[in-house]
Amino acid sequence: YDYTANTDDGSCIAVVLGCTDVTAFNYNASANTDDGSCIAVVLGCTDTSAFNYDYTANTDDGSCIAVVLGCTDISAFNYDATANTDDGSCIVVVLGCTDTTAFNYDATANTDDGSCIAVVLGCTDITALNYDSSANTDDGSCIAVVLGCTDTSAFNYDYTANTDDGSCIAVVLGCTDIT
Repeated sequence: YDYTANTDDGSCIAVVLGCTDVTAFNYNASANTDDGSCIAVVLGCTDTSAFNYDYTANTDDGSCIAVVLGCTDISAFNYDATANTDDGSCIVVVLGCTDTTAFNYDATANTDDGSCIAVVLGCTDITALNYDSSANTDDGSCIAVVLGCTDTSAFNYDYTANTDDGSCIAVVLGCTDIT
């Protein structure tokens, strides 16, 4: 528009509204009149399926990180340092003896705590003749205590006895015929 002109010479240019800032996100090269609609460029990850999607970003900057599912709880038994999204698979640490050959093996344990005790075979019956206080696993070798006289020269020697009960009677030689 030329305010000094009084006759149209065909040189009028139609108004095209839009963003005329070349650095704006929505720059319009065909606009010749700025309408105030310019939007600043906001860099970030624009992939909605990415781990670090930024809903405020309007221009992708190449920083998107793929989602890696796994256990993200560092205190869990199956912690996965490569995971960035927890999938609910975390397993609680259960301490105990994980050696299947140990005396105190714990089938529910998933983390060995160093408490395993070696199997020591022997007689574990405290009332048995051959009780072994160092044994923790009975091997069926227990011998029952049989009380009696174990002195082979005694009058009442008991060959089945394996523990002397103090009942031995000495042999007294002499005539045993009362008549």
